[in-house]
Amino acid sequence: MAHETLTLTRDCPRVPVAPLLRHLGACVDAIQWVGDRDLLAAWQDCERADWMLWLAGKMCDQSGWPTRRQVVLATCACAERALIYVPLGEERPRLAIETARRWARGDVNVTLARVRAADAADAAYAYAAYAAYAAAAARKAALREMADLLRQPQTWR
Repeated sequence: MAHETLTLTRDCPRVPVAPLLRHLGACVDAIQWVGDRDLLAAWQDCERADWMLWLAGKMCDQSGWPTRRQVVLATCACAERALIYVPLGEERPRLAIETARRWARGDVNVTLARVRAADAADAAYAYAAYAAYAAAAARKAALREMADLLRQPQTWR
């Protein structure tokens, strides 16, 4: 996936992705949903950003997949969408996202220890999930919006 990252290339294997998901320990719902789709079709059809980030995280740093830093950047982009659900005056989630993004972009002043201390990666994922589940009526739309976001190359940079 080189520089354009997780817009998946047309030359990725056209074999069912379900065996990989089973091997990685994906949830039953994801495996059932994917059916006999190949990776490219599954990525294009998926409306669950949480599933997409889970897979990218499990496969990060492997050939053809994004780096850990790129996964963190994408997670931060999703998590920012959830900041509207954070109570006014609560700055920790925003600061955690900013810290994680600075680390992922190579800021030498931000160490991985600092990111962990800010619980940035966990906060980013938790708030992305919170956005998806915050309002029952908006859940599906929020996940679809984040899935569309994950299909955009700039999200991973």
